[in-house]
Amino acid sequence: MLNVLSFLRGGNRLNIEHTYKVLDAALSEVRGGEPTDDAPAELSDDAPAELSEDVTEALAAADTVLAFKGEKAWDGMFREMHEYLAKIHMELRHYDIADEQAQLVQEYDRHEGEYLIKQVAAHKAGERLEDFDPSSVDEADD
Repeated sequence: MLNVLSFLRGGNRLNIEHTYKVLDAALSEVRGGEPTDDAPAELSDDAPAELSEDVTEALAAADTVLAFKGEKAWDGMFREMHEYLAKIHMELRHYDIADEQAQLVQEYDRHEGEYLIKQVAAHKAGERLEDFDPSSVDEADD
């Protein structure tokens, strides 16, 4: 029997549990790397970063889930995929992509999206903000 968290897509099996696992691993990997003084502030399209196989797999896994937009009512999962993509690209200093993904998070969750946009801007300025804490949102603000 197929895993409840697995779906078929174009002959390929999509395993949601595996997707989250590789995204968590990739985010941990890119957060573990410390920038060097000679590293560029933002990577250009002409000089793509050398991505590990794990990070490449994670980015592809998120894109596979996002391909279901318009077909499945997985808004929470789509928000999380955009959030992972924003954070991974932020750590890779692909700030344009991180900003785009943060804007997409904002379409699903205004508070989390706004915070993620601030987090990307702070990272670009060389600062660090902790990850979003949903308990910090006052329900009256909605």
